[in-house]
Amino acid sequence: MIKVVLVEDEMPARRKLKKYIEKLKHPVEIIKELETLEDVLTFFINEPEVDLIFSDIELLDGNVFDAYKKLELKSPIIFCTAYNQFWLDAFETTGIAYLLKPYSFDRFEKALEKYFILNTGTASELKNNDLLLKLDSYFNRNIEETKVFQDHFPVKTSKYTYFLKVEDILYFQADYGVVFAFDKENKKHILNQTSLKSLEEMVDSKKFFKINRSELVSRIYIEKISRYDKNSIAINILNSKTILKTSQNKTAEFNSWLGV
Repeated sequence: MIKVVLVEDEMPARRKLKKYIEKLKHPVEIIKELETLEDVLTFFINEPEVDLIFSDIELLDGNVFDAYKKLELKSPIIFCTAYNQFWLDAFETTGIAYLLKPYSFDRFEKALEKYFILNTGTASELKNNDLLLKLDSYFNRNIEETKVFQDHFPVKTSKYTYFLKVEDILYFQADYGVVFAFDKENKKHILNQTSLKSLEEMVDSKKFFKINRSELVSRIYIEKISRYDKNSIAINILNSKTILKTSQNKTAEFNSWLGV
């Protein structure tokens, strides 16, 4: 029996992991599900017997590597994330695979094959140069693969379901667990998602940017930007009277994303 731990703060992502685990030919027991850095530190500080970890990277309270750097984990880790920029950090842990969301069952199964191949090695051996070279090649192949993004969102009403094209969306807005999409006619649509984080994994980060905790804006509908205050940018949206603004900690990143 393979004892695994899930480090994932999004319920849909955890459900997907469990579904894929159930499809495996090998017996697997999920001994713990963790959602925050605090959960990770509290659970692993006692060095529990864990064969394998499936781990997201950006959690509710921060980056999971902030926790892993404080621990001396011996268990191999398969990272499951929407972000491709952290693969190098995986080398500094016992990471053995890096699955970019949305990943298929075939990719998931291949990551497990890597676990079984390396299962005879120790944690220190997982960090040797030969394996790093192999993992480097593996990660780069993953990153170079074309990621499939959502091209529409289903919107349910009491009578029917219609489909909103992503290319027609000005911006997304989250409000107390409800996510809205505003289209180019400035109409408001209620989506099935419950957070912007789940949306970020579904849309192209080259086309959409999270400007603050509650809003994700489309690049093609940004009409103009101006200084809002010392640390924030005001964003005028095409076909909309609404003016959005960046949070202080997002302003510099937003300017870089726009190339200004």
